[in-house]
Amino acid sequence: MKKNITYITYQTFPGRTANSVQTISSLKYFHREGFKCTLIYPLRNKESSKNINDLKSFYSFSEDIAIKATIHPLPFKKILVFEKYWYVLSHILWSYFTVKKYSKNNKDGLFFTRSEWVFYFLSKRRKKVVYECHQLSAMKKTLIRSSLKYPNSRLITLTSFLTEELSSSAPTKILELGSSYDSDFFYSEKDKEKNIVYAGSFFRFGETRGIEILINNLKNENNENLKFIFISPDAESLELFKEKIKSEKLNMKFEYFSNLNPREVGAILNKAKVGLLINNDSKHAELYSSPLKYFEYLASGLNIVATDLKTHRSLPFNENIIFYDSADITSFEQSLFIALNQETNLSNVSAYSTQSRVKKIINFCS
Repeated sequence: MKKNITYITYQTFPGRTANSVQTISSLKYFHREGFKCTLIYPLRNKESSKNINDLKSFYSFSEDIAIKATIHPLPFKKILVFEKYWYVLSHILWSYFTVKKYSKNNKDGLFFTRSEWVFYFLSKRRKKVVYECHQLSAMKKTLIRSSLKYPNSRLITLTSFLTEELSSSAPTKILELGSSYDSDFFYSEKDKEKNIVYAGSFFRFGETRGIEILINNLKNENNENLKFIFISPDAESLELFKEKIKSEKLNMKFEYFSNLNPREVGAILNKAKVGLLINNDSKHAELYSSPLKYFEYLASGLNIVATDLKTHRSLPFNENIIFYDSADITSFEQSLFIALNQETNLSNVSAYSTQSRVKKIINFCS
């Protein structure tokens, strides 16, 4: 008889955010480890779908994962003023009623969530639940500490900084585990083209990741043989960035891609030479981020040029990252030159695959 895992999340699907991609990838590998998987989420966007075939096509997977897409008669995405507050209220209400409805369906199995409110309500019902924490606020700290008092509740933190802030709660119930790459899509080709790739969004939480600084740094470059490839899930932001590049009349080649599935992204990264890891200096970027694209770059055999942040300095294989000062044009130019001309020599990258990550979670919950 198969073990059950029920993944309840206030995300919506399909979507090309890193969190959505990671959720589907995790469920795929839980399924391969012998779990019967169910994904429960709200239909809170007009792009949301309750058709499993839409998700399979969008994320390029074939595993039989059950989905239960719930209606969302709540104000978030319907009332645009004070959107942040409507999100919080809708999140709480959806979590409460969804947990109440579905917690009875998986009496002895494992629950998994990226929602602090789902974690809290499942913990109060003494369910076996794991919450994956990607950032912190005062409210999240309160909910996490309260939830961890229950015997069957466990926590996964992405970075050491998150762990340090929460370790006093219940250290034996916390597993520090960064992001991972999906080995179905990301692997290294032997024949590399000297392309420089940025894969990811241009904004997070409404703030720029600092990609405009890249444009300023490129103004001093005069090498028509350089080729930059930008891949973003946000077509609108990518188009704005594209227009900005055109207006600067930079003397190099550019290619732009949006709305690619993981297999298509992997095909581009696998043949590239350099991956750009760019972020701003917000608290989230500095302390809480474990970038999915970093692990995809690693698996694709890229030399990585990154902004100098604490979280980037704590990533695995950080000694091989070529760091630059975002305020120093010369620093960026030198980093690019090094990355384009050095060989990549990494081993044990498979330890950071999603398959390996899922096995660690299963052992943690055993």
